[in-house]
Amino acid sequence: MSNSQVLFGDLLITVEAELVELGRLAEQFQAVLGPAILRAADDFACHQEAQIIDLITQRLYGLSDFMRALRPSVPEAWSVDPEPAARVVTLSDLSCRLRGAPAQLSTHEAGEFEAF
Repeated sequence: MSNSQVLFGDLLITVEAELVELGRLAEQFQAVLGPAILRAADDFACHQEAQIIDLITQRLYGLSDFMRALRPSVPEAWSVDPEPAARVVTLSDLSCRLRGAPAQLSTHEAGEFEAF
C-alpha cells in the first residue's frame, strides 16, 4: 500500500463519523432554532418547512447507519487513494480527515465567528 492509499474500511469509518457529527450538529441546530421557528410561524406551511431540519437529521443518521452496516462486507485488503476525491472538498479540515492526513492548524482562535 502506497503512502496515499488507505484501507477502504477505514475510509468508511471516517465518512460514518462525519455523518454522525453532522447529525449531532443538525440535532443541536433543531433544538435551538426549531422552537423559535415554530413560535414565529403563523401558518401551517411554515411549520412544515421547519420540519426540514428533522428530515436532514434523520437522513444524516440513516446514512451513517448505512456506512456502518456496509463496512463488514468490504474485504479487509481493499485500499483506495482518497487524494483525488478529497481535493474536490473545499473545507480543508474535512479534506484532511477524508485523506487520513493530520488536520491543518486553524488560523482562527477558538470561538471566533467567521461569516461566509
